[in-house]
Amino acid sequence: MNEILERLKQLDLDIDNIVPIKGGDINDAFRLESFNKKYFLKLNTANNFPDLFKKEARALDAIRKTETFYTPNVLNVGETDNNFQYLILEWIETAEPTLVNWENLGRNLAKFHQNTNDKFGWNEDNYISIVVQPNNFTTSWSDFYTNNRIIPMMKLLQNKQLITTKEVKAATRLCQQLDNIFPVEKPTLIHGDFWNGNILATKDGEFAVVDPAIYYGHREMDLAIAKLFGGFDDTFFDAYQEISPLENNHEERLPIAQLFPLLIHAYLFEGYYVKDVQTILKKF
Repeated sequence: MNEILERLKQLDLDIDNIVPIKGGDINDAFRLESFNKKYFLKLNTANNFPDLFKKEARALDAIRKTETFYTPNVLNVGETDNNFQYLILEWIETAEPTLVNWENLGRNLAKFHQNTNDKFGWNEDNYISIVVQPNNFTTSWSDFYTNNRIIPMMKLLQNKQLITTKEVKAATRLCQQLDNIFPVEKPTLIHGDFWNGNILATKDGEFAVVDPAIYYGHREMDLAIAKLFGGFDDTFFDAYQEISPLENNHEERLPIAQLFPLLIHAYLFEGYYVKDVQTILKKF
């Protein structure tokens, strides 16, 4: 921490106080306080999760360039000599969201999803939480979802002995049917981890988005995560549908889109998330 403090002095932020705060299950988080400003500091080990924060900073910049969402400014990102990596962000003052805020969020997500690409994937592998996300480019969603998302996570769960060969075979059968499950759409820029904890209602009356796991994927993935963990007002979903209606039978596809975030949570937290995974795979 002393080395971090020395870095802060070099940034000329005039830090008077460092307050530990709740920052999730993954990183150590602090509020940095100066005379008239606040900043957000995240810390983690560098060797265990190489370039975790550098990739996050690049993703925030990519979202900012779409001019759809507010993202906190990156003030500094780097590593120390004693195996720490850090990310210093603009502090976001939060407020209770209104229905208008929720409506704007839905519209902004729909506009964000209008950023498309010729292929599914991203220009680098990145992280969702502390799990590495392969982002090899593919021409089809079924190929991408199979080989960059479902199968790698099934292998990780099997290595932890949380699932059996039976579930792996079921997942393989599911993947063989993906072309018949998801409608064909252009690869869409998605946040990748769009749950309630990664959106912040601000005092300016808008939402800021944080902690992206960005890639060009299927737009239903963002909405599936939003519905999986709750906390979104119905106004958000209605506003999205007005701008960019989902294809028919999207509710039937929902569990398949939610499988990947459930695999991530089963790997990180085990418990009933493993049962949720098994329930989805039982149908295959």
